[in-house]
Amino acid sequence: MAVTLLIVFGFVTVALWAATAARLVLALRAIRPLSALPEAPPPGGRLPSLSVVVTARDEADQIESTVRRLLEQRYPEIEIVVVDDRSTDGTGAILDRLRDGLRAGEERLRIVHNRDLPEGWLGKCHACHLGASRARGDWILFTDGDVSIDDPDLLARVVAHAEAGRLDHVAVFPDLRPMTPLQAGLVAAFGQIFILGARLEEMERDRPRGGGGIGAFNLVRRAAYDRIGGHRPLRMDLVDDFKLGMLLKESGARQRFFNGAGIVRCRWHRGARNVILGLEKNFFSGFNFSIAYLAAATSMLAALTFGPAFVGAAVTVLTRGDAPPSTLAAAWLPFVFQIAAMLAGHLREARRYGYGPLTLTLLHPVSIVLLIAAAWNSALSTLRQGGVRWRDTFYPLADLRAGLVRPGSGRRFRAGGAPS
Repeated sequence: MAVTLLIVFGFVTVALWAATAARLVLALRAIRPLSALPEAPPPGGRLPSLSVVVTARDEADQIESTVRRLLEQRYPEIEIVVVDDRSTDGTGAILDRLRDGLRAGEERLRIVHNRDLPEGWLGKCHACHLGASRARGDWILFTDGDVSIDDPDLLARVVAHAEAGRLDHVAVFPDLRPMTPLQAGLVAAFGQIFILGARLEEMERDRPRGGGGIGAFNLVRRAAYDRIGGHRPLRMDLVDDFKLGMLLKESGARQRFFNGAGIVRCRWHRGARNVILGLEKNFFSGFNFSIAYLAAATSMLAALTFGPAFVGAAVTVLTRGDAPPSTLAAAWLPFVFQIAAMLAGHLREARRYGYGPLTLTLLHPVSIVLLIAAAWNSALSTLRQGGVRWRDTFYPLADLRAGLVRPGSGRRFRAGGAPS
């Protein structure tokens, strides 16, 4: 009886793996490389005005390179608004020097020095809000102070594509290389969870559900951004970049994701340990600050990841290897299918991480253990502190819970509801 129940459980995991793998493959097929975009906008086509909002706090090591790359963009009508958000490391002085070094009368670069954080706002959200309030473009690109765009025509190509396809939001997965193998496995597993959570397999069907965004490159049509109230609904949400895309999608905005390998570069922490520590501030918010939700989600993730191997090993031990070959084959079949499904899920995205699909597949179980540990570390740290400390500012847990933007929140904007 125990053997039968184990085999049934194994085939339940097969069904879940089949559904998950199918969703991942469909989503990854829809995430096209930026390099596939036309090399330049159509001749004679007029591009709408574009504002790039860069938020930076204590980015003295990277901000000059980021801004210079943006100034190199061959976009006919572009302005770059950099929000120096309470920096203490010389970021502001670097930005002033860059602005003063431009030719007289050139106004492409605008610097906003912010010294205060109003009550009821997260620092990053408030910086995005400040930048957007000063932006004059028909499109706004939100990006970070450590992001490098290596193609001087990229923004023109992306906006031209968005205009031709009547899109409202374009997000780009940045190139995070170089990474250690373990960091690549961890980031790949996290990325797959992101893709599933955003329902990107439905992206090209333009259903007003799911959706997400990426802080390194969130390009949004100004009208769609204003329709959801800009960053005001997100002012106390720790995953504002993802939730911005979610609100846009739920409001009816047309959204597409691209792979920025080799073009949009950003270092997201260094090494697997720093990825785990970097997730400490906001991973728990992805579970709505609920221990019950976190326990259920991580238990399901562990069962799905290790269940197939457990079934095969348990049946082999219980039967002492004397079971009929058909029984042993049935017991180990879910594990074989799991490996095939993981390989299929990694095939299209392996190049983005710098390692082959076999390496990422072999590292997947360890990566899941580390992700589960990161989630619980985030939860325990948040509960122990009674909130989150982010860039030297403390945000109480009660305020963060009150400011959560939950799935479905964007639906109220579909019928022209008033932004809050």
